[in-house]
Amino acid sequence: MITEQLLQGSSEWLEYRRSMYNASDAPAMMGCSAYKTREQLLAERATGIVPEVDSATQRRFDAGHRFEALARPLAEAIIGEDLYPVTGSLEDSRLSASFDGLTLLEDVAFEHKTLNQRLRDVFVVSGCTGADLPMEYQIQMEQQCAVSDCEKILFMASAWDSDDQLIEALHCWYTPNPELRARILAGWEQLHKDVATYVPPEPKPAPV
Repeated sequence: MITEQLLQGSSEWLEYRRSMYNASDAPAMMGCSAYKTREQLLAERATGIVPEVDSATQRRFDAGHRFEALARPLAEAIIGEDLYPVTGSLEDSRLSASFDGLTLLEDVAFEHKTLNQRLRDVFVVSGCTGADLPMEYQIQMEQQCAVSDCEKILFMASAWDSDDQLIEALHCWYTPNPELRARILAGWEQLHKDVATYVPPEPKPAPV
């Protein structure tokens, strides 16, 4: 993995992401993101126009980043090693990933999400593994595995109160899935072709 000297969230990091195939965009590319359609991602890549983040979405992002930082020591205790947030790319490729945490040897990664009922319902299943998680999370982590060549990823979902006290944290392990990885790589190749031939849709006439 090529480690990029970028601070996640910085303007340089955002600019870098515009030219790369990011793990966080992979679910939208595969048509299974809860937040963005493939058509929206295609338009953004083809035109370079990215919608501004509204206040509600920014609050969600800020809470997610805070929960992630609070949960990292919990993940380090489970893994038994320090974790470092880092952005990396696959050599000779536009494939990239921003990791919530990666060990020094890059053999174990950490992915955090804010705990919600959808994830809680998954974790209550006895013997829950990464293969039981919603597909959008599996796709993101599979690309992280491809970029870092890590052996496994600790997936954790947590919730904290306004005083940074832990409410609940659940976790499981995700391991690489070669078949899913092949689909992701093929999906990015197709998106690249679609960007090259993109034609903006005709604007809809205003209602009379």
